[in-house]
Amino acid sequence: MKSIIAAVLFGLALAVFVPVGTRVEAISPAFVSPNIVISQFYGGGGNVAGSPYTHDFVELFNRGDQPVSLNGWSTQYASASGSNWLVTPLGNITLQPGQYYLIQYATGGANGSALPTPDLIAPQVTVGMNTFVPNLSGTSGKIALVNSTQQLPASACPVSSSIVDLVGYGASAACFEGARAADLSNTTAAKRNSSGCTDTDNNSNDFAIGAPAPRNISTPASTCNLGGLLQAGIQASPNTVSPGGNLLLTVTVIPATTPPSTFVTVAANLTAFGGLSNQALFDNGTNGDVTAGDNIYSYLVPVPASTTGGVKLIVAVAADAEARSVVLQQNITVNAPLPGEDPILFGNPSGATPDIANENNYLMHKPQYSLSYNRGKATANWVAWRLDSSWIGSTDRQDDFRPDPALPIGWYQVTDVDYSGSGYDRGHMCPSGDRTNSIPNNSATFLMTNMVPQTAANNQGPWEEFETYCRTLAQQGKEIYIMSGPTGNIGTIAQGHVVVPAFTWKVVLVLPNGSDDLSRVTKGTRAFGIIVPNEPPLDINAPWRNFRVTVNVVETLTGYDFFNLIPKNTQELIERRRDSL
Repeated sequence: MKSIIAAVLFGLALAVFVPVGTRVEAISPAFVSPNIVISQFYGGGGNVAGSPYTHDFVELFNRGDQPVSLNGWSTQYASASGSNWLVTPLGNITLQPGQYYLIQYATGGANGSALPTPDLIAPQVTVGMNTFVPNLSGTSGKIALVNSTQQLPASACPVSSSIVDLVGYGASAACFEGARAADLSNTTAAKRNSSGCTDTDNNSNDFAIGAPAPRNISTPASTCNLGGLLQAGIQASPNTVSPGGNLLLTVTVIPATTPPSTFVTVAANLTAFGGLSNQALFDNGTNGDVTAGDNIYSYLVPVPASTTGGVKLIVAVAADAEARSVVLQQNITVNAPLPGEDPILFGNPSGATPDIANENNYLMHKPQYSLSYNRGKATANWVAWRLDSSWIGSTDRQDDFRPDPALPIGWYQVTDVDYSGSGYDRGHMCPSGDRTNSIPNNSATFLMTNMVPQTAANNQGPWEEFETYCRTLAQQGKEIYIMSGPTGNIGTIAQGHVVVPAFTWKVVLVLPNGSDDLSRVTKGTRAFGIIVPNEPPLDINAPWRNFRVTVNVVETLTGYDFFNLIPKNTQELIERRRDSL
């Protein structure tokens, strides 16, 4: 059996690299559903003259061998990159094995024919001041089947045990199982293979694109022989990591029953992380496994510090002695600084690490900046980035404030709404204006891990003026290493989740453009900081220079050791020098 697994793994891709700037967010942890699945969906209803149907629809299917009540369940839809999930509660109905359930959504016009009698017409939802019937994108979006009517967390890819099935479709879908289903059009739908019976937790493999053919509860049943199948689903936690961290890989197996599976094994190809090509996963309470003998196989995967950034593919195979096997795929995003762009080149001021257990000093790298995250405060301790003129372009401000999907599973996800009505701005640490050379780079600055609650007088006053000054230096041929963060505690917002700082601070080190930056720092290198109060009284028009201090003063305030990789004598001199330019 081991030779079979090794052969299958060897024949599959070992790793996939997606260039930095391609936005791929967290993958849903949903496992193979033993019963209800999303079996078909269509978003072009009534849109154009060629639309075959007047309304969008989602179709569900019971692929299991037992009746399932949909009472208290819902379908939830969000746009491709959106985090606001629109809830459609399902009816109080029991779906028999092999039965379909048709949900009618909004129409885009009068084009096309009426759907077969829907089993449910989606009710109106209210978002802000608007009330409407949800409609699906005709090209790219996300649909979740949820075993409750509670709205999913406000995230582009929420993690929730209530998700029964999830489909991301189209090239821009930020959340999906395994790989995205293909783009749709006004004339095409996505249909689950084998009349709805197939479920491998890979949207691309499970769905085919073709003419919509909606089915309802009156459609003749299409039963699935699942007893003869070995089924499995894969999950990684977290599925966005930094070099030097680790992730827990788990595969949940549903053994076959006719004939029963024996001697089940699970192995994964971990060569993308410097591991074995057929690493065994364990169901014996070791190697990260929680409960022995529960058919959940686990392995704690170390991510070497030398791992390059990008999206890596882990391929796993579950197999039994009856020669049945399931091939599984899981994308892992590795966030690492770009070559030559390490913003903590001169030192990690708090000793942050990418170990989840270090939850209040958790190191997170992104191509655009690095940060130390504090789970207890729900803000960064510090954010670090490098700035020169190559980062500055003409990209518009994206304003797509959203939770950070790279946070570990189970950590509180700060949302845009958490700041609403608080009296505080969503204050950027790494500014939007410092990352305007591309849409993905600018968008990354709107992750909520890059925000702290700031008063308008702070954020829109000397803080913003100093940001502009740093960009002026960059345009003059300088490169600037910048760190910023909050300190102190004057209360909380978001029902106690997010700490409001008493001050915000920055330290900067300024060099002429060049290479081998660490070796170019001299006793004459310019380095200084600012400390800005985050409570009244503060004049929004006060010049940033009124708040200028030495690096030593910021170190005393925060307890951090900045620029600690610079030779000690040079470090001490530049950190105590008062800046006067």
